[in-house]
Amino acid sequence: MDGPRVHPMREVRSMFNLFGRRSKSRSKLVFPAPKEPQTPSISTQDALEQEISQELMGPPLPNESQMRQDREAVKAENAKVYARDLNFDGEIRLLRIQPGSGPLFASLEYASLDSAPAYDALSYCWGAQQQMEPVTIDDKDDFRLSRHLHSAMLRLRRPDRVRLIWIDVICVNQANIAERNRSVQLMWKIYANAHRVIVWVGETEPEAPTCKRLFAGESHHETQLVWCTQPGLAALEHDHVTKKLGDTLQTLEWQSATNGGDVWWKRLWVIQEFSRAKHHPTVYVGPHAISWAFFAQLMRTESHDRLPLFHHLRTREEQSLLQLLFMAKDFYCSDPRDRIYALLGLVKGGQTTILPDYSEAVPRVYEDATLYLIQSEGNLDVLLDGRLERDGGGYPTWVPHFTQLRDRALVRSKDGYEAGLGEPSVSLVPAMRSNSLHLGCAACHSATGRALRLKAVPFGGIASRSTENTLPAPDSTHRTILTRHGQIQKAELSRPLQTLEQVLDELKVDFKKEPTLPLDRSTGIGYLILDYMFGGIRSAVDEYTRIDHIRFEDAAKQRARREMDRLAAKFGIHLTAARKLDMTLTAVWENAFLTVRHKAIYTPDGDTRRLLLGDHQEMYHVPAKLRRRDFFATAEGFIGMGPAMLEVGDEVVVPFGASRPFIIRSHGDHHVLIGDAVVPGIMSGQLVNLCNEGSMQTKDYLLR
Repeated sequence: MDGPRVHPMREVRSMFNLFGRRSKSRSKLVFPAPKEPQTPSISTQDALEQEISQELMGPPLPNESQMRQDREAVKAENAKVYARDLNFDGEIRLLRIQPGSGPLFASLEYASLDSAPAYDALSYCWGAQQQMEPVTIDDKDDFRLSRHLHSAMLRLRRPDRVRLIWIDVICVNQANIAERNRSVQLMWKIYANAHRVIVWVGETEPEAPTCKRLFAGESHHETQLVWCTQPGLAALEHDHVTKKLGDTLQTLEWQSATNGGDVWWKRLWVIQEFSRAKHHPTVYVGPHAISWAFFAQLMRTESHDRLPLFHHLRTREEQSLLQLLFMAKDFYCSDPRDRIYALLGLVKGGQTTILPDYSEAVPRVYEDATLYLIQSEGNLDVLLDGRLERDGGGYPTWVPHFTQLRDRALVRSKDGYEAGLGEPSVSLVPAMRSNSLHLGCAACHSATGRALRLKAVPFGGIASRSTENTLPAPDSTHRTILTRHGQIQKAELSRPLQTLEQVLDELKVDFKKEPTLPLDRSTGIGYLILDYMFGGIRSAVDEYTRIDHIRFEDAAKQRARREMDRLAAKFGIHLTAARKLDMTLTAVWENAFLTVRHKAIYTPDGDTRRLLLGDHQEMYHVPAKLRRRDFFATAEGFIGMGPAMLEVGDEVVVPFGASRPFIIRSHGDHHVLIGDAVVPGIMSGQLVNLCNEGSMQTKDYLLR
């Protein structure tokens, strides 16, 4: 039943507390102020989240350097089993697992990939390398495998006949870099040519005997019984295996999420292995062998599907490397280079200019991959990832974090940003000499130090910026805010457009001074607030039309108009119709904006949720990457919003091929990338058009 109809303006006023209503609730939670005199905006809630996260991390992991040395020692020792190197004309090794029981015995044989006998291919995760088990291969009994793989081989071993199978860690000499490089290029074909791909999830019942195979596979060529059960009555008759396996998989998922444990469906390499298989793989879970359809059923609940990407891959749609990287960003790999190499076999067209080379340093691999992505995609948006800080970490600042890629549709936003119209003009520049390094620049001291040379239109330096102190949390957050200077401020908005006034007071823009550039310099605070809230998912432009549907009460309308007139007089703003509309949007959204800025989630009440969020959303969430953004003004008086790490003196440039302007920082003979910006007035290619007309000049920048 519908409730009583409420006047729209009363609803808006109730939701946003536009006209000074104060909450009586107060928070008693206070956090110690950091020692830095001034830092970019961060809420007390974020500080608490960081503290809790650190507490939950638990004891430190084993020494990574020692683990790496141990792995290399195992590779060198295992290499003694190989009679010779592989020929680079499509030759592979296959493993013959001898039948029987007790200790494992196997042998290797060499075959051409194009004429190899029927073989299976194993898809699995390597498992912890600290727990190793010996296997006898070609009469050498000291070939060491992870316990996880050793358990798989015990389950794969047949009682009465040899199993011919390809297993990467055995069939490829891991100590031979050239052989690894070549095998990675052939990986897609190895799995495509396999008679059957077998997925090993893990050992769940070590003491249980391997189940008898009672059901045939899906392939019409299948003549052997390969599954121990199937969904329905057979599963119930088979020790109620549906319940048992469902609980097991749920436990593995939980362990992976809480302790970082390896599970097959989160390993990066399995994407290629699964997608290239002729038929859906057979899945081994402990003593059981089940069909992929049964496994997928067990991995799906009423509210969650753990295998969405795998369903998509079976459609055989060709993807670009960037699309694959974005889809696979939540998958893990033990070697960072595999973030790129593991997906090359799936790239649209089957060819890239990237060749796997495990002798290359990781930063160099990522630099080459980034250049390829820029050139193949024809834009620079791949550089704009989801990190809060681009601090190098051994990599140049222009190299994206491939596990935090942003959807390009969101970078361009629903409003279709195209600040840098045209194709990117980029190249890699070799490492600089040590005497030109910047002492405070982590990117300068990265593994290679190569720079990205790009062509851009300079827009101007940042003359002022807002901080956390500029915009305290509104009263609706029910908390006080401790500023970076150790002062406690009561959170409130005493009047409409208070946010606008606070920002303009901080930025000190002289609107009476005409800019030298022939561009429309609008205040744009309302638009920037909407862009901040929507994160590219919704159109901010559309809200300028929707504002007509909000009916202000006469008293509220008069008060808002008085505030507009007062602010216009105070800051010397000429109140055009467009600026009045922008100020109106600021008044409507400012309380929600400040709430999200400090709480991340905004939950509106009443039917006006549909006005703000649409019919299907219960709350509005803005990721931390987008929340930690601040207003700034250039020397010409243009107002924008950029990452909270920006500083006065940073430069705003518009690179060719970039949807958004970049904020960069000078480090002598090069710059570092701080992040992207939104600046109303230049988001549709205006600077590039002025450049084409000869009114502005381009400049080459070196990013490190």
